[in-house]
Amino acid sequence: MTATILNFSAFTLLLLVMILFILTGLVMLFVVQKYFTKLHFSGHAEFGEIFGNTISIIFGFILAFITISVWQSYNNVSDTLSKEANTLFNIYRTIEAYPPEIRDAGKKQLIIYVHEVINTEWDSLAKSQYDLRAYKALMSFHDLIIHFVPKNNGEIAAHQEELRLLSSYRELRRNRVESAKSLIDQPMWIALIASAVLFLFFSSLFKMRSLRIHATMITLLSISISLIFYLLLIYNNPFIGPSALQPEPFQKLLDYYWLKT
Repeated sequence: MTATILNFSAFTLLLLVMILFILTGLVMLFVVQKYFTKLHFSGHAEFGEIFGNTISIIFGFILAFITISVWQSYNNVSDTLSKEANTLFNIYRTIEAYPPEIRDAGKKQLIIYVHEVINTEWDSLAKSQYDLRAYKALMSFHDLIIHFVPKNNGEIAAHQEELRLLSSYRELRRNRVESAKSLIDQPMWIALIASAVLFLFFSSLFKMRSLRIHATMITLLSISISLIFYLLLIYNNPFIGPSALQPEPFQKLLDYYWLKT
């Protein structure tokens, strides 16, 4: 369900989330004002305002904390992609110091691996699935390097550097693959949505002289909450949605640097 919603464009998704929260807020206001008259704060407005301010601060703090955490996680994955591509670039350059037969075979295998990441693995990441073909392509290069026996000091130095880079790259790749999941799981979504509904319910309990003004305030409050949930949706999973990370760093290796077909 979430994946289907995130297939919409950024503007369409924002519009849908805003409409959903506005309708929820206005329906909540109508129901509360008509059927929950005994719960209104008309006779205890000052206490209701104090309690309302407290709830607003707590609810806003929780949403802000979760939003910042999701944004930081998204940025960390983006930074990992850049580091991963840069490490691949260094691996490709270092293999120049190997004998021709190892050098040519290694370059070819790296190109195959990068194509596999771009064309196949990225779709698997969006589905939170593991791409075995990309892993096997990387392991083919790994086996080629670890079975090489250096014959002089230059080859020894290059081999040690290549092994170090390869070890670093495997760690970066693991971080990328493990990041292909939602930071906010289903129970947390339920808690956040329930909290938002309760907050709108509470805001509807005040008895104001003008229902039009009250409806305007509920609408603005609903829009504010919808903006936060919109950010949570588009940054919750870094490989799904209108702001999904693309394999651009890997594509640049093929298009502009050394990994050319």
